[in-house]
Order: sequence, then C-alpha cells, then structure tokens
Amino acid sequence: MDKLSLNNLSDSSSRKERKRVGRGAGSGIGKTAGRGHKGQKSRSGGSIRPGFEGGQMPLQMRVPKFGFSSRVSRISESINVSQLTEVKKIDIQSLKDLGIIKKSTRKVKIFGQGKLDTKITDKNIKVSKGVTFE
Repeated sequence: MDKLSLNNLSDSSSRKERKRVGRGAGSGIGKTAGRGHKGQKSRSGGSIRPGFEGGQMPLQMRVPKFGFSSRVSRISESINVSQLTEVKKIDIQSLKDLGIIKKSTRKVKIFGQGKLDTKITDKNIKVSKGVTFE
C-alpha cells in the first residue's frame, strides 16, 4: 500500500550520494579522511575565521580607512542658472558678495537649462551646453 504523502515523495532526478569518509585505511578516503597530516585544519573543531592570516596583520586592517576628497573640489563650485536671475554682473567677486558662492571659491561652473541676459566677464567661470545667452 503505497499512499502518496509528503514523507515518501522523491525527486525525479537522481542525486549523487555523499561520500562517507574516514571508514578505515582501505576504504579509499579513510585514515586522514582528506584532511592531510597534522595542523589546525586536520583537527576537529580546528577552523579559522574568514580573513584570518595566521597572525599577520589582516588586509582589511592594513588598508587605510579614510576617504578621498579632491583638492580641486575645495575651490570649485557649481551654480544653477535659476540662481542667477537677478544678478547684474557675473564674475566671481560679485557672486561672492551676493553670497551665492563661498569666499574660498576660485572656479565656478553654471549648470542647468535656461537663458542668461548678462555676459560672463570672468575666465574662471565655465558654462554647460544647456545655458544660452540672449
């Protein structure tokens, strides 16, 4: 009486049986059971944590942990065209006076899509393709 139930279901595809190791010296993979002779990894419970390098300073501790900040980005800023609607003269000094950019800024790029009615007089101010002049 074979009833179909959960405990006697089987996978239709065959699966490879797990090899039983350490069953005597004549069994093919007996005696040391594939662990080699001596050493920490041959002992029971002798596993080492991932990243352990045998007492040498591990790679994740040797690599510096701080980021990188470009020195160029400390002196450059980007501005949207919409911020320049009421500006009479566009140069770095006037943008500093109006508080649009920081005092330490030396290079500026104007981004966005829109029109500028004033000419740019400073060579340290670049403009993206979306900005047009009237």
